[in-house]
Amino acid sequence: MTTARAYLTAVADTYRELDASLELRAPLADEERDELLAPLGGRVPRWLVELWQVADGGPSYSPAFARPGFFTGVDFLSLSQAVALRNRLRDLAGNFTGWQEPTPRDGRIRPGWFPDSWVPFGAFGGSTIVLFADCDPAPGGEIGQVIAYVHDPDQISLLAPDGEAFLAASLEWFREHAEEFVPEE
Repeated sequence: MTTARAYLTAVADTYRELDASLELRAPLADEERDELLAPLGGRVPRWLVELWQVADGGPSYSPAFARPGFFTGVDFLSLSQAVALRNRLRDLAGNFTGWQEPTPRDGRIRPGWFPDSWVPFGAFGGSTIVLFADCDPAPGGEIGQVIAYVHDPDQISLLAPDGEAFLAASLEWFREHAEEFVPEE
């Protein structure tokens, strides 16, 4: 089982093995974290809350996540960054009414450009890639499944059926290809 603490510790260890450091932000006080989580509707999966209990994100351009099969590392968003990104995407969603993906997405993910039930937790390149916890999946999906939005061409894909599976796969790929993800200091 890959817990949030074990995951972030292992990623930080991988940085150290390459003579670099991952300087995660200190976690927020419980009250401040709960206040920021409140607008997300109380549907945030436990695994994601646990990540934010360990650290309030990390620095930009210091990836903490990997999408297996791809060599683009993804930064760990602070809770305030996640809420701001979610609000920005929600504001833009109306511009994409009727949007159709070039390739149909996995049926376990609801249709639409940005359902309000997606909670971002990782991003790359000004949000050209965003990782989300899906808090209201389509039938057959699981609450907390991890999905990715990739811009240009726009596509939305299922990465893992739950947070634990995502963290395990991310960590394996991150360690295997650490030189691709850990920035040189």
